[in-house]
Parts: sequence; structure tokens; C-alpha cells
Amino acid sequence: MSATTPDPTGVALLRSTRALTLTAALCLAVQLFGNLYEELVSNVAVLARPQPGGAVGALDPGSPMYYYLPWAPLGVILVAVLAHRLASRGAPAWVVRRLRLALAALAVAVAAKAILISSVNPRFRDPAENAGTLRELATLWAGINGVAIVAVAVALTLLLSWRARVADHGVGTATGPVAPVPAG
Repeated sequence: MSATTPDPTGVALLRSTRALTLTAALCLAVQLFGNLYEELVSNVAVLARPQPGGAVGALDPGSPMYYYLPWAPLGVILVAVLAHRLASRGAPAWVVRRLRLALAALAVAVAAKAILISSVNPRFRDPAENAGTLRELATLWAGINGVAIVAVAVALTLLLSWRARVADHGVGTATGPVAPVPAG
């Protein structure tokens, strides 16, 4: 869609971004599932039975890093590309704003994971840590990972919600949304 070719129904906008949006949404969904799995399975196991030094190394076989790479970075990159494409093609400001908010939410998720990877996770690998400290760290870890879960869920919602609004109401005009053309 360009500024010179109006597309009040948004059909061209939806078609031109379908593959990119779907791929980004799949990457974010995989990231969200991984975060939830860690929260509900891995962290609960540490809370139930802490084992000092029992966590795998960041780059050892079985590390969650291999699950997240390349999906998490690729999802962030694809959302950024989509936001840039839509802004440069003259998409409505509210569409671009949703994607930029999705990027902000992903930045929060990345920051939360960076804190976990750099500050909390290494202590789980330390055989000198005691079980009580590991339980406290697991609680801290759950809170920070919870922030990442919510941030990725918000980003995924923002990524998909603009498409639903365009499909239901069109891209809108200065006076409001354009009513969709009735079927049949």
C-alpha cells in the first residue's frame, strides 16, 4: 500500500504482510512456549528439588539457548522489518504504533532474559551454592521470566491484533474506520 493508492478496506495491506507476519508470529509463539515451559517445568523442578551445580552450561548440550536460537532473535528482527516496511509504505499510524509497541515489549523480554542468562543462571550451575539459596534464586528467576512471558505475549497480541482490526474494519480514514463490504 502506498500513500498514492488508497486501500480503505486494507486488503492490499493484509496481503502484502501476510507471510512476514505469520513467520514473525510463529517465531514469537515458539519463544513464548519456551518461556512457559521453563516456568512451569524446569523452574518448578528446581523449587521442588534444588541440586547445586545441576544446571547445564549455557552452551552445553541440552541448554535452552539452543531452543531459543534462532527463533527469538529472528522473531524480533521480523517484527522490526515489518514495522519498518509498514511505516515506509504509508500504513496508518495506529498500525505502525502497534508494531513499535510490540518491539518495545520484545525489548523488555530480551532484557529480562539477558538478566537471567548473565546473573541468575550461572548461580544454578555453581556446585558451591546451597539448596536454600537455589530456592530463593528460583523464585527470583520465576518473577523475571514471568516478565518475559508477559512481554512476549503482549508483543504477539499486538502483532496479530492490527490484522484483525483491519480485517474487521478496514484501515480507516480521518473520520473513522471504513465499514467492510458485505459478502454476497
